[in-house]
Amino acid sequence: MSVRLPRRGGMLLARVRVPLAILVMCGVVPCAQAHQYWLTLTDYTPPAGGGVEVHALAAMAPEDDITWAHQSYFDRGGAWVQYQSNFANIELPAAEFDTYLSDEGLAEPRAVRQRMATPVAGRERYRRCAKAWVAGTDARRAAKPVGQPREIVPLSLPGALPQLRVRLLWQGKPLAGAIVKTWRQPLAADGRTRALADRDSVARVEAVRTDARGEASLGVNEPGEWMLNVVHMVPCADTTAADWESTWASLTFARHERAAAAPR
Repeated sequence: MSVRLPRRGGMLLARVRVPLAILVMCGVVPCAQAHQYWLTLTDYTPPAGGGVEVHALAAMAPEDDITWAHQSYFDRGGAWVQYQSNFANIELPAAEFDTYLSDEGLAEPRAVRQRMATPVAGRERYRRCAKAWVAGTDARRAAKPVGQPREIVPLSLPGALPQLRVRLLWQGKPLAGAIVKTWRQPLAADGRTRALADRDSVARVEAVRTDARGEASLGVNEPGEWMLNVVHMVPCADTTAADWESTWASLTFARHERAAAAPR
C-alpha cells in the first residue's frame, strides 16, 4: 500500500487532502541545513482505522505551513507515504559548492570541477524523492520499491531491528558508491512524533557508502524517529537551466524499542 502526495501542480491521489497553504518542499536553504529534510508523520504506529497527519519539516520551514495531508489506514500491514517534487534551481559560490560535493561523496562532479582552470559557481537544479513508513507487519510491502527515480529501499521492516540494511536504486537499478547518512530525532513521551516547537537540530549519526550491490547496513538501535538521506548528481542535460542535476532521496520511520545488550 502506498499513498503518493501530489507534486506541486500535480494530481491528488487516494484519500489525501492537502491544505491550501503548502510548504514548498524544495525551498532554497543553506546546504548544511538542507540535509535535514524530513517527510514526517504525527504517528508511525496508528491503530487500524486511525489517521495520521503528514508533515514536511526542513530548516527554515514556517511552523504554520508544515501539514501536508491527513490520511487513514485500514490494515496493519504497513504503508508508504511518498512525495516527489519538481526541480528547483540553486546557485552556490564555487568554494561552497565544492565543499557540498565533498561532504556528499560526489566524486565525479568534484573531479570535473577540479579540472577547471578557473573555479565557477555551482549551478544546480535538484528535486526531492521522500518516503515515510507507516509501521506494519508486511515485510514484502516494506521492501517493494514505490518507483521513485532515486529510492532508498529497506530490505526488512524499518524500525523492527537494530540494524537496517537498505538498497539504493537509481532509475530502478542498484547504485554503488553512494553515501547514505542517518539522523535521529527523539520521540515524545507517548511514542508519537514530537511537535515542531519541541524538535531540535540533531547531528548526523552515521554515513555509510553503498557496496557493489548498491546496499548498506545502518545502525538504528536507539528509539526515535529516523531519517536516511542520500544525494545523487549527474550533468544537467539542459545547460541553460543548470550545470548539474541532483536527486535527494530520504526515508523516515520510527523505532520504539532499544535492543537489549547481549549477555556477557
